[in-house]
Amino acid sequence: GYTLPCGSRVIDLVVGTGPQPRRGDVVYCQYKVWAGGFRAGPVADWTYYDGRPYGWTLGTATERIPAPVDEAVRAGMREGGWRRLVVPAAYGEAGLRRINYLKGGGRYTPAKAGFAIRPQEVAYFDLVMLDGGSGRCDRLLRPQGVAEADATRLRSKLCMPGDVSTDGPRLV
Repeated sequence: GYTLPCGSRVIDLVVGTGPQPRRGDVVYCQYKVWAGGFRAGPVADWTYYDGRPYGWTLGTATERIPAPVDEAVRAGMREGGWRRLVVPAAYGEAGLRRINYLKGGGRYTPAKAGFAIRPQEVAYFDLVMLDGGSGRCDRLLRPQGVAEADATRLRSKLCMPGDVSTDGPRLV
């Protein structure tokens, strides 16, 4: 592995062979985040519960993909790749509050939720890039002619034809 200027440690477990996205491209990743180390303790955030990969515009941090993680994805990750990140102060002063997952998909964070990852705490990310520019997730999860509100109900774990439904994940 190697360390980026922002301090994030990058460990490529599988180097993807698909497109390498550039700033401004929409990418989709399945990911999991822990506070205490990889596969250590409870999961702080996990796209599996959403029933679909998380998509964002590369180069634009979101509340779920903080800037150091976005930077680590921009640092040469390709579609099909599996990357682990050790990110100091991943969520900054805000930290990451505990997320409640809704049956059938969706999420919310109560106003007084405790921290899943405390402010300035190291976070451990496991990312698999399903769409780094091929458009396969966009075609399946945001099809033309479908309203955005309806498209957000579409579910797919791998963005493969035949893997799309409107059923939410089964939470036990």
